[in-house]
Amino acid sequence: MSKAIVLFSGGLDSLLTVRVLQRQGVEVVGLNVRTPFHDCSEHARLRAEQLGIPLRVRETDDSYLAMVAAPRFGYGKAVNPCIDCRVVMCQIAKQILDEENADFVATGEVAGQRPNSQKQHQLALIARESGLDGRLVRPLSAKVLGPTSPENDGLLDREKLYAYTGRGRLQLIALARRLEVGKIPQPSTGCLLCEKSYAPRLIDLFRHCDSPKTWDIDVLAAGRQIRINPSVKCAMGRNEAHCLRLQELFERSDARASVLLVPENFNGPTTLFVGMNPETEDFERLLDLAGSLTLRFTNPEKYDSENAVFQVRHGSVRTLRKAHPDPVAGDYRVIE
Repeated sequence: MSKAIVLFSGGLDSLLTVRVLQRQGVEVVGLNVRTPFHDCSEHARLRAEQLGIPLRVRETDDSYLAMVAAPRFGYGKAVNPCIDCRVVMCQIAKQILDEENADFVATGEVAGQRPNSQKQHQLALIARESGLDGRLVRPLSAKVLGPTSPENDGLLDREKLYAYTGRGRLQLIALARRLEVGKIPQPSTGCLLCEKSYAPRLIDLFRHCDSPKTWDIDVLAAGRQIRINPSVKCAMGRNEAHCLRLQELFERSDARASVLLVPENFNGPTTLFVGMNPETEDFERLLDLAGSLTLRFTNPEKYDSENAVFQVRHGSVRTLRKAHPDPVAGDYRVIE
């Protein structure tokens, strides 16, 4: 029996890929890769259980962020380096291939389905750049692509693979019903990098931070983003979940030097200031600005402008400070 590593999100294409291989007697191990911008591992785990396959989950490291900042093969319509991202995932799959002593890697890619990464020449490029050339199979489009080593070696029957192309899903849905994959998932990229509204936040981070970490990416998703100067920015909670998340980020072991502002006697947003250093000359001025920003984005009915106080946290130090409305007008830029 041959063995395959399948890049597995739990979406329709990866479900079909597993079923197609299982019908040829292939032992399948699923691989789900989590990135700072997309995590579907729990959904993938549930669907893997339904298909009766083991699932390996791997996370990208900070080198993935360096790739996103400067992709070799460029971006799509947002800040989505889809080709480079696919290469990284296939490289991880190659590592699992060796660990599991498997024969080949398979993906649910469909030729022409995604214009930024699934044209035929792009599929060939991904196979070559990942080091899987010849051992990377796309069962749903195999008949419109060149034969792979598993097909040539008799591990797969090419005639039982498919020739789907383009963006339509009707034929794939019909196949899913024939192969009894269960509930058919709705199409969704799920990746923040594909969202145009997310792009300004990430571009601002890359412009002002030479070596971003996963922590920086997590901050981007925690509320309104405001640039104070080239060295200092803040994230301001839009709701209770954001505010709690900002406190968690402040306390995390991998956090950058930052200052947390929490309203003390009024109902307003928690704000995390990244890059504020108590040792600098302008720290007091920045604290005044921080307080004014907290009030700027607070409902005026929720505080007394003469007595509004917030808690300042940096390191293990906690102090209280009065908030003044707009002491430094215009000295910031809302990124989104």
